[in-house]
Amino acid sequence: MPNLKQVYELKEKFYELEFKDKNILEYLKQNEAKEVLLKAFNNGGLNEDINEKVKFFSFLTENLNPQKPELIKYFDEGKNEDVVLLFIDITSFSKTIINWSNTQIKDYLDDYYKRIIPIIYKYGGEIEKLMGDGIICVFGKPFLEVESPENVYQAERCAEDVIKEFHNSNKNGKVAIHKGEITYYKVPGEDYGEYTMIGQPITELYRLESVSVPNAINFFSESSYDGLGWEKCIWDVTDIIFGQQNINKLQGVDFMSIKNIKIPDYL
Repeated sequence: MPNLKQVYELKEKFYELEFKDKNILEYLKQNEAKEVLLKAFNNGGLNEDINEKVKFFSFLTENLNPQKPELIKYFDEGKNEDVVLLFIDITSFSKTIINWSNTQIKDYLDDYYKRIIPIIYKYGGEIEKLMGDGIICVFGKPFLEVESPENVYQAERCAEDVIKEFHNSNKNGKVAIHKGEITYYKVPGEDYGEYTMIGQPITELYRLESVSVPNAINFFSESSYDGLGWEKCIWDVTDIIFGQQNINKLQGVDFMSIKNIKIPDYL
């Protein structure tokens, strides 16, 4: 996850903050919070005095009392949530950059991130991981304060916009979408205070991404998403190309086929 201050600043940039969120953001901007406090998420720096790091980390996570950020509670308490996950990546990224210099790759990714991150936050998503061209993001509590199936529709809108943004470019993309219950998780100890999430849906999402097709939103047949995703379709189905491919024993995942929605050029 991004660091805690960045989460709130991005929320403030892309949509209206609730009053409690504004209070927390102001708290995190205070001088006494110090740099270690601002890095409450992914706090892996070991250059600071360990006693100081433990002291301020504990101050945030244990002594904030009624002002304790709800986000921190989710990770500290290992709460479960039913969320929607997107795995967004560029088609044939490795082949595209094979003969490029590091400077060329940097410029390419700079443009990609500048264009794609605002789309994710526009629909209330939160970024879980950046892995080169690959981005995993989550739609659901505590980041997106809506109940299912509204988080599904927000994720679908995000996926559609991502594909349209890069269609017919050298960043031509694909999106794997999956839904299920995950557990928010804090890596134990203070040497690497990472906040992340764990659960079978994440493993399945990686498998789905590995067989996803370009310019499409890809999902497992007979998955929880498949059963829910069309109750309130956000597209005119006459414009969408539905496809399906059989996958024999997809790397240990118990789904025998995937479906995909190809986004036409004119949408």
